[in-house]
Amino acid sequence: MSKPATPVSVSPQNNENSSRLGATDLFMLLAVLIWAFNFSVVKIALKEFTPGSFNGPRLTIASLLLLLFLRLKEGSVAPPRGDFLRLLVLGVVGNTFYQFLFINGIHRTSASTTSLILTMTPILIALLSAVFIRERIHWVGWLGILTSFFGLYFVVFENSAGISLGEKVLSGNLMILVGNLFWAIYTVFSKPLLERMSALRLATLTLSFGALFYLPLTVREIAALDWGSLSARSWAALAFSAVFAIAISYVIWYSSVKRVGNTKTGIYSNITPVLTVFFAQLFLGERIGVAKVIGALVIILGFYLTRFGHRWFKK
Repeated sequence: MSKPATPVSVSPQNNENSSRLGATDLFMLLAVLIWAFNFSVVKIALKEFTPGSFNGPRLTIASLLLLLFLRLKEGSVAPPRGDFLRLLVLGVVGNTFYQFLFINGIHRTSASTTSLILTMTPILIALLSAVFIRERIHWVGWLGILTSFFGLYFVVFENSAGISLGEKVLSGNLMILVGNLFWAIYTVFSKPLLERMSALRLATLTLSFGALFYLPLTVREIAALDWGSLSARSWAALAFSAVFAIAISYVIWYSSVKRVGNTKTGIYSNITPVLTVFFAQLFLGERIGVAKVIGALVIILGFYLTRFGHRWFKK
């Protein structure tokens, strides 16, 4: 799973910003379904692929498709002058580091747990924004952040006999959490660049740079894999994850941001964990325990307090 960058506020450009459902809403629901299903797809693929041999080609295919789309859409794939190094660093942080931790983390833990840990993304973004760019957070927002971390404990450490990094599932959970932190850093420091370029250009270039630096980490795994032994199911999983979960869904996401704004677009991402759990039960036989359910609900409560809690104190 690769996530589009959280953009700065974008003004909607047409009447699809009304309360009625339109084509944009339907496409966003499609994207959410794709992302939720993709967690199970990745787990299925990793039964035959190694993490690196799957993710290296996946990111390469997705990058090439997005570069082609960007070229057709905006006429050029060149970064704005003076932003090359920033895009390179962001690409490494938000894609190389994140993707390495994500794919190795989900290999060790369940699809359901991965999606629930990723619900911490807006909380981490809010926290980092307060620390690095001095965005003010109401005291209710800080309460929400603490609440979310309390819920995160139930999700990460459920069924763990103590805090032992040697345990495979727990180490996978922590890799997903650290990867999520890198994604939040990427998102926070992307905001100044979004004032000078489109969100699609930012996402495409940073993904491409990230893939470029990710590939050397996977060369041995790609070379060692017996590609001829892969089943049609695994090839289909690779194609689906690269083409639909990254390339096409990125285009849908940013088209929605342009049409109805980032706030209404971002709401749809809250549906993803619920659908992920459903697909993981259906296709992987995963079961989610009571502690994880409680933890997920507490995280959602914390997100609500962080995002909207200050409104309770407005006159």
